[in-house]
Amino acid sequence: MSKDNYYNLVDLGSSKISFSVFDINLNTKYSESKELNIEKNNKFETIIELIKKAEKKNSFHVKDIILLLDSSDLFNIEISLIKNLNKISKISYVYDSLLLELNNLISSYYEKIYPVHIIVDKYIIGDQVYYDLPEQKLLSQSVKIDFKVICFPKKIIQNIKKKFVENNLNVTNIFCTSYVKTLFYLNKLKINKISFLEIGWERTTLISYKNKKLKLIQSIPIGGFHITKDISNVFKISLDESEKIKRSFNKSYTEFSYNKNQLENLVKIKDILKKNISTDKLKKVILYRVQEIIDLSFKDSKNRNPNLNVSSLFLIGGGSLLFNNNTFYLNDKFNFESINFYSEIESQICKSGLVYYLKTHKKPKIINKKQGIFERFFNYFSK
Repeated sequence: MSKDNYYNLVDLGSSKISFSVFDINLNTKYSESKELNIEKNNKFETIIELIKKAEKKNSFHVKDIILLLDSSDLFNIEISLIKNLNKISKISYVYDSLLLELNNLISSYYEKIYPVHIIVDKYIIGDQVYYDLPEQKLLSQSVKIDFKVICFPKKIIQNIKKKFVENNLNVTNIFCTSYVKTLFYLNKLKINKISFLEIGWERTTLISYKNKKLKLIQSIPIGGFHITKDISNVFKISLDESEKIKRSFNKSYTEFSYNKNQLENLVKIKDILKKNISTDKLKKVILYRVQEIIDLSFKDSKNRNPNLNVSSLFLIGGGSLLFNNNTFYLNDKFNFESINFYSEIESQICKSGLVYYLKTHKKPKIINKKQGIFERFFNYFSK
């Protein structure tokens, strides 16, 4: 946070960069997003451009950044730890103790990962299950805590941090975008069983919750860019032209179906490019890739989360705009209770990161003089 008590957040997407500045009361002082050039790697040039505009408008210097990030290399580790007590103790003390033990396990056996979030799935005290920490409870029996740890490969984070340092910017915190923003949306939607499918640029992430507790998060390295590439390869046109074609469907009312009788020329792509492109063939190209994204995203997910098929599904992310007004007749293998498109606001994505930051940083942190570098680092990002 700057000396003016401003919070600066960057949402580092693969196709779009968003930068927002908020004051201590969560009021937006600046917010802007910019699309990236498909064929150029200009992420950090774009970040610096947005930051300079914000500095000029608000007359302050940006130094510290809270970074929101997603990756197809995202993964999570599930670890359960048990502590047998020989004296009466507070559950909060036991939690701190098991958290340190978890830190040591990670540092010893998972040296190549960067832990972004530590999430408690449940506390098992004797034969009772708790989903929130009963902080004042005194214990004299065994305690088991089930943890979920959302991780990125450490090498990716090191490279990103290095780029920020080269531009005289300090990354104070890194959060998983899909996790913090879906937590933010949960409070608005108020649905007990809910899944989000975020179709990004080069990856798609599935996030499932039950009673506001994370049950599943997984990514695949396929997203909206692969639809663009398919159009480019099939019709022998540039990626820029292909992206324009794909986006023209974002505002259409078109049916995508395996039934030929339903393939109507509702979008005249040839008017955009002045090329003789078969709209029916074009829609098939889009439909087949969308089907693959859905199928691969939910592959094996039912085994990991048996309640997935009875939850409501919300489609988010830039790639999900195809589902906004269009109708897709897909091969439905998952029987969701409902499938909905959720319209996102760029500044709210950054705000979700700030809300998460303020909530998690109100919690007391563990103080241990004998902690090593990794333990201090891990506790800093723990929840």
